[in-house]
Amino acid sequence: MRNLFDGAIEVGSANDLVERRRDGPTTGPGATHAAATLPSSGKPRGLSLLSLHVTRPWDALWNLLGRKDQIYFLSVAFDLSDRQPVILPPKETPTNMIYKVRRGEAISFSLGDGMPLYPPQVITGGLLTYLVVCDAEQGVRHVGEVMAKVHADLTQQGSLTDKLLAVIKNPASTMVDEVLSAATTALQPVASILQSKGDDFVGVFSGIYPAKGSWKGKLQATQNGTEIELGVLTG
Repeated sequence: MRNLFDGAIEVGSANDLVERRRDGPTTGPGATHAAATLPSSGKPRGLSLLSLHVTRPWDALWNLLGRKDQIYFLSVAFDLSDRQPVILPPKETPTNMIYKVRRGEAISFSLGDGMPLYPPQVITGGLLTYLVVCDAEQGVRHVGEVMAKVHADLTQQGSLTDKLLAVIKNPASTMVDEVLSAATTALQPVASILQSKGDDFVGVFSGIYPAKGSWKGKLQATQNGTEIELGVLTG
């Protein structure tokens, strides 16, 4: 099975998730590793999707989407607290979350104030956001069935939040790598669910946003023929 986000736009670095503090000498026999701590944003911050424009070679994209003309965005966003991930669409998928696209033309959306991917909340560590474009040709009821399964899988005991908490409670110098590994492992079943339901999908974006500091330069990106624009939400 292919990686869900092969070829997707990637923004940010795992190192943005932690602050490192060294309590001992940096060199010599007593040298210590820098301890990793999770910063807090201190004030609510969130993220929305403003627009998406796909210009990658069209035949390849339509082959991935099965040449369907209805799609929806599946997004998963979470910080490093004990909160459950924010998953969209909701289990009861509204019809306005399914978008029509014309075959042979670029997929381009301008979503006004934006589709909230993560509502404003005080962020621990940083915000990790993943976005997938999925085939919706079987209609809103089918999308609802798929999303019910996705919600159940990502929030069940032992899934994404539990994996992340296990890493965070026992921090090590490799914590950032372990966080990304845990997230990748937990998200990969999403691809299995989509495939089992006969749906095509394209992972288009993965982003990491620090709890502290500016997100400037990380809200617009172009990679592999896909352009994305995101907006900052404040409380």
